[in-house]
Amino acid sequence: MRNKLFIFFFLIFVLVPFIIFPITLVRVGYIDLDIIIDTYTGKYLDTEISIREDYVLKLQGNYNQNYFTLSEEERSDILLQLKDQRNVLSMLRYNKFLWESTEDIRDDIIYQIVQRDIMEAIKKTSELEGYSLILDNTGNFIYGSNDINLTDKVLFRLDEKLLDLQNNEPVAPLILELEENLEIF
Repeated sequence: MRNKLFIFFFLIFVLVPFIIFPITLVRVGYIDLDIIIDTYTGKYLDTEISIREDYVLKLQGNYNQNYFTLSEEERSDILLQLKDQRNVLSMLRYNKFLWESTEDIRDDIIYQIVQRDIMEAIKKTSELEGYSLILDNTGNFIYGSNDINLTDKVLFRLDEKLLDLQNNEPVAPLILELEENLEIF
């Protein structure tokens, strides 16, 4: 009788509160945002420049090879595309120079694209890894063990983004790339 009474009270006072008020487990991770920004910005600029240089060469080759078979309108379209791509390429090279010398970007569009890509990678990493909260260790962050450091995983997601970027034709101006996946976090 005593055992049954003990089990009854145990169930009522110990297990029932867990059923009524379930405990939500929160996984917390952190990132080193400075490393992510430094690494990704340089890689992004290098990738964009490389893609656009190849694309300009392709357009120029197409124009030269098919000059006599193209209509006046087609020649004009290709020349306009070449001009736009060269303008974007110049802007990217200038920003790469600034980034390497001062770690500053003057073009707001590049800044917004890099910021968007980083936020998407952080969000995707936290969702895939099951983290509820991601902290940045550059603020009031005291300690975090390496097993909850997500910096490398976020950088991996950003590298995937750069690979996707290489598989698409570059757009000019860059604002069009930003407008394609404009999502507010």
